[in-house]
Amino acid sequence: MISMKTISLTFGLLILSLLTVKSQDDDAKWGSNPEHCKMNLSLYVEFYRQNNLNDAYQPWSIVLNECPKASKNLYIHGPKILWYKINNTKDPNIRKKYADTLMLMYDKRIENFGEEGKVLGYKGIDFYKLYPDKKKEALDILSKSLDIDGKSSDPAAITTLMSIAVDLYKENKLPAEQILDLYNKCSEALTSQYEAKPDNENIKKAQDNIDLALINSGVATCEKIVPIFTKKYEANKDNIDMLKVLIKLLARQQCTDSKVYAEASEQLNKLQPSAFSAYSLAQLFVKRNEFSKASSYYLQAINLDSVAEQKAQYYYELAIITGTKLGQLNTARNYALKAIELKRNWGKPYILIGQFYAQSAKECGEDTYYQSLVYVAAVDKFITARSIDPDVADEANRLIASYSAMFPTKEDMFFHGDSEGKSYTIGCWINETIKIRVR
Repeated sequence: MISMKTISLTFGLLILSLLTVKSQDDDAKWGSNPEHCKMNLSLYVEFYRQNNLNDAYQPWSIVLNECPKASKNLYIHGPKILWYKINNTKDPNIRKKYADTLMLMYDKRIENFGEEGKVLGYKGIDFYKLYPDKKKEALDILSKSLDIDGKSSDPAAITTLMSIAVDLYKENKLPAEQILDLYNKCSEALTSQYEAKPDNENIKKAQDNIDLALINSGVATCEKIVPIFTKKYEANKDNIDMLKVLIKLLARQQCTDSKVYAEASEQLNKLQPSAFSAYSLAQLFVKRNEFSKASSYYLQAINLDSVAEQKAQYYYELAIITGTKLGQLNTARNYALKAIELKRNWGKPYILIGQFYAQSAKECGEDTYYQSLVYVAAVDKFITARSIDPDVADEANRLIASYSAMFPTKEDMFFHGDSEGKSYTIGCWINETIKIRVR
């Protein structure tokens, strides 16, 4: 059984050990002359608060050299102090001394407070400002930062990295494949950040900047990027961020005819279905003359979208390809009517229905007289469109004039035993009742 004396001795040794560790931590934090370090820390902070950066430099420098673990603020305030000294010093030798101190400061920050990727981003930006001719060294620093921080990389560091990379490519010092690889990594990071913070203008601006840099580089021709991104797609089919970057780049460079663009777009929609991606695919397959496939994506977009006006647009475009490309006129009319239900006072779907009626005239009447009555049904739709939507009035008037000329003559009407104003139901798929009118 353990005695109370033993317990007390053990507890005492534990307290002594903790005090020793604390003492060692304090020694490490404040260096060999703690009072001197604390005094200079206080001095530099006071000067810094007064924005007296010139006088802040000397005590700040002492703290950096004698007790670099004293405070993280030492490294947060340091760049502003050193850039003041650099920008206000004409002697190139002294400027170099301050520049070297700035680079050393970033190394010390990493050594004492970690965050290597983040700090290398700061260091790379400042290195490039100090030594604009040393692009390769700056690129190496920023590339390491990107490799470490990945999707959390600083947008400013990403922008600077791409700018330097494109300059090196133009100087024939980097291959096109490396530019595209760097762009891919950078854009993946920014895409992920923008999804988390869609209102962040810095992230959006950074993405715009790297897009512009890539386009201006001349690297991103379809001939060059399609084979590269085909390999990337095959190796990363489940990487949503990569798919978004790939699709965006191919679309921006007008490489949408490529097989990989279609496959990547479908894969992204499978992994992360949305009305926007489904609609984009519908448009893509219309362009590729794959109308049945386009139809299925229009329907998916309709199911996923919650905005009535947007759904109406989808229905209207679906009605066009269903009627004109797939030959399913009754189904096309139903889609156009759904568009009207969702967006009242919209004339274009009525005009579309009228055109479908007009093109069916020869199939929906047993002779030329009854066929001519189909044009009356068509004109009725054009009149409705004009009455509810001023935006389509000119088109409606043109169509009314054109198809009214195809109405039956009075002679034909009397010959068939009809009279003007009499109701007549058109058969066929139209199945609609009109009031008989003549030219």
